[in-house]
Amino acid sequence: MQKTMQQDQLDLIQQHRQSKKQAIKYVLSQLALTAVISITLLFIDLVMSYSALTGGLIATIASAWFAYKVFSVSPDSAAEKMLASAYMGEIYKIILTGALFICAFVLIKPISAAALLITYFVIHMTPAMVSMQESKVGNRANETEIKRDNNG
Repeated sequence: MQKTMQQDQLDLIQQHRQSKKQAIKYVLSQLALTAVISITLLFIDLVMSYSALTGGLIATIASAWFAYKVFSVSPDSAAEKMLASAYMGEIYKIILTGALFICAFVLIKPISAAALLITYFVIHMTPAMVSMQESKVGNRANETEIKRDNNG
């Protein structure tokens, strides 16, 4: 019984570390895609470029804040504490996003609202796109392994 609890604790800590790495990967992918979009738009229009950069950074900063709040709680904390941290992280993420949008529209002149909002949406969806891509790659690897096992 004692050994099972210790193994469960180790599994929980390992899962927490893996999830934290995944969150960092998502935030970095958001940052990279923001840079690519912004640099690409630089060749078209300067205002669109910095507007896209602003939209991408709003999404990335909000995601990074949420990840920080969620993973600041120890994996061996009570479930209620972990859930409260996730809820508070999401609430503050929404407030932070709203405040950053207000700052962007008030302080940055001129601004391309379309470039800012479209880039925000694209960057906000990056984790879902990365997950789908990883899922496809994982499924292909599993299919290849199954075929190899069946043929071998």
